[in-house]
Amino acid sequence: MMRDRVTRRLRGMNLLGRIAIGTGAFGLGLYGIAPLIPPLDSPVIGQPAQSHLPAPPADGVMGFVVSSFIPPIVPGKEACPSGPSPKLRDVYLAGLPAEERARLLRKENAKELERNWKLTAFGPDDTNVCSQPDRFDRPMLSTVQSELAIGLDLDRGRGEGCAHDEFTSPSGAPGIDNQEYRVMGCKLEWRGLDGMQSDLAVGTRQFHASGEWTQVILLRGVDSLENDEDVEVIYGNTPDRPFVDSKGNFLPGASFTISDKPPRHRNTLKGRIANGVLTTVPARIELTATWGQGGARDIRGNRGKYDFHEGMLRLTFQRDGTLQGLVGGYRPLFDAILSPALGGAGSAIVAGIDCAAELKTLRKYADGLRDPKTRQCNGISSAMQLSAVSAFVNDVKPRQMSSAK
Repeated sequence: MMRDRVTRRLRGMNLLGRIAIGTGAFGLGLYGIAPLIPPLDSPVIGQPAQSHLPAPPADGVMGFVVSSFIPPIVPGKEACPSGPSPKLRDVYLAGLPAEERARLLRKENAKELERNWKLTAFGPDDTNVCSQPDRFDRPMLSTVQSELAIGLDLDRGRGEGCAHDEFTSPSGAPGIDNQEYRVMGCKLEWRGLDGMQSDLAVGTRQFHASGEWTQVILLRGVDSLENDEDVEVIYGNTPDRPFVDSKGNFLPGASFTISDKPPRHRNTLKGRIANGVLTTVPARIELTATWGQGGARDIRGNRGKYDFHEGMLRLTFQRDGTLQGLVGGYRPLFDAILSPALGGAGSAIVAGIDCAAELKTLRKYADGLRDPKTRQCNGISSAMQLSAVSAFVNDVKPRQMSSAK
């Protein structure tokens, strides 16, 4: 009886899933806007800045709008020698006897194969692997095998989190903490096909260009772009839309106003500049990420955000007036699968995403936000690579400052 009920649901979910995917982190390539991603040999991971940086403005105030915000990927097949993490269909086929697998792969049995693998996404009581990932026990994802990753040294040798293997950066810096990349870095949504941007890299660009997720950075008290011991950093969201050229590149010089009205956030950070690299003191950093929720129109509330605990910025000033670098910290585990979880069954049967497998793997490699009672880690080290162009950034109005972060 349950099998028949699930089969009927599959027919409807094919359409609903496509709608969900249009607004989630998967299938986002449909927007067709390529992000500005600096090459790996540029100083985006804390390398010293280029020489002869310009002087800052006389008032020491500088503004930027974030033009690219994506998970950093080290290209090459060495990271995932076994290929991309398998989709639900692949996992189903791999678990079959060879003869049955060969039979279902024949053209005349295509409909039977499709129906069978989609059924694996559902369980009793109308559950599915993305809406209720805790109700399923799935094989873990294929993880990144390379020792190289882009990220930050978040634990700084303190040993407060759970034990884990650290990465080395492509430039040779040790101690890189980015376990989210280890878990998710072989997914097609993250890595994409060889020579192509992933769906996640392409699609999130639209959220930043639309004003939904747009981020800005406001610096105060900048005396030198080379070395400055005390810089105030305001990192937050704005509802204002960037101006773009015909290729979708963000244009410099536009004006933005920071907002702390939900679902947007305003973060005040303390920073210093050394050799052209701006680094902030670890603090909680919250940023808008309302995956497919329609922002404040979602009757279930604004549930999505980037939530970096012990978060920090490490940004390098460029001679052309841009910033390139990273924001990183420890994210709550479920946040890493929020987008497909919101998509529910559509994420599973249309995009083939196994949220249960992802959550199980994230738990295995969790390295932060340790519970003092259970001693379990409920967070995972993470990093996002960002680029920013110059802009005029206004802070929230003074009468609002008492409620700002």
